[in-house]
Amino acid sequence: MKNQYFIFLLLMISTMTFSQNPESSTRKLINNAKFTRINRDWRTLAEFKSGIGETVQFFPIEVINLKSEEKTKALQIDINTDVYKTAWIGIEEINEFITFIEQYVIPNLEAKYNNSSAEYIFNAKEMTLSYLIHEKTRKLTIKLNRYEDNYTFWTVTQVDKISGLLDVLKIIK
Repeated sequence: MKNQYFIFLLLMISTMTFSQNPESSTRKLINNAKFTRINRDWRTLAEFKSGIGETVQFFPIEVINLKSEEKTKALQIDINTDVYKTAWIGIEEINEFITFIEQYVIPNLEAKYNNSSAEYIFNAKEMTLSYLIHEKTRKLTIKLNRYEDNYTFWTVTQVDKISGLLDVLKIIK
């Protein structure tokens, strides 16, 4: 009976840990390959900067497992706050990300609310993007889901640059 309880407890802990940190298909490909090549297109870049020098960059990549020759396209996200961290959005999440920006963010770039707010949230496996409209203020927040809260970037001055991110996403698709 103790062994069954121990196995059940171990399975629950591992399931909870995995569900809290889901991996993108890109991270799975990188982690499962012995030899990997990542091609980055530095000419196609969407970048947001904060007033205190923090940055987040989005750019298209192609990941190749050099042994199996399996390839995939993805979006790489680099956040440089007090530390530098990377996340990926797999090709299977790109269309949803495009739809979110086209249908919910861009049409509401000029929206204003009196005594209220609206927040639009896109949850990918490794990143969460939220667009908050609070009365006349607009705020864009990007959080890497695989890390603690201190890997969060936000800006109120560069929200209008979201169309540049949309352009990068459409190149990957």
